[in-house]
Amino acid sequence: MSGVVGVHGIGQQQGGRHQLVGAWQPALADGIERAVGRDGPDPALDVAYYGDLFLAADGTKGGLDGVELEDLDDDTLGFLAGIEDEIVGDEPLPARVDKGFKELPRPVARLAGWLDHRFGVAGRLLFFGDLVQVRRYQRDDDLADIVDGRMRDAIDVGTRVVIGHSLGSIVAYEYLCRTAEHGVETLITLGSPLALRSIRQALRTREGDGRPALPQVQRWVNIYDPADPVSCAGGLSPFWASVSDHNVDNGKDPHAATRYLGKRQTGDAVAVTLRA
Repeated sequence: MSGVVGVHGIGQQQGGRHQLVGAWQPALADGIERAVGRDGPDPALDVAYYGDLFLAADGTKGGLDGVELEDLDDDTLGFLAGIEDEIVGDEPLPARVDKGFKELPRPVARLAGWLDHRFGVAGRLLFFGDLVQVRRYQRDDDLADIVDGRMRDAIDVGTRVVIGHSLGSIVAYEYLCRTAEHGVETLITLGSPLALRSIRQALRTREGDGRPALPQVQRWVNIYDPADPVSCAGGLSPFWASVSDHNVDNGKDPHAATRYLGKRQTGDAVAVTLRA
């Protein structure tokens, strides 16, 4: 039985569940110790692993973080153009940021330039890599069903906390919205892109009035680094009023799952749940 289940983000095609558990478990233990001291709970952790489902696209070169530019179909380009409109809009960019993106459609070129200017090349590659994979998950129902099966395999009657990182925050959120009597008390989202309008509009879980559903949990804690390009749209409480947003500083690796897990805010959310 696992009291805590993690749901990973992108870039795990070559890894596996055991490797992720090995990295996440001590990081979470540090977060709990920072929150409540050495005598805090020491929960068993499992990970819902699905990275291998994206393996077919791994190993390509060029383009946006391993995605060939010609592979960006009209739907993906429109999706990225919507994100550009949302987070860049009419903001003027230095002329130099347009260089090197001439081959891209204008909205995507502006988005790439804005990301380079604000987060650097690594941040731009991370953002595009994450968002292209998010889009694939959101429009491929067969893929999502298999991912849901991996979630069911990981969550058991003892699971009280689910932690979703990056794309995993969307996977965890939708699973908890769609699954009745899951028994999970706390959802923790780390470095989540759910604040992006384009992503919220593509969620499968919506209320009758069209608003995104609220997962049936006692608490939802969202933790993000303002320097994390994936969570650049900010917190989630403007869209789900019951969410408790927390800012953290992850240093030079702002999107790293282990840095999020090791934060006091993450450990506190886990400890509060397990000690209740």
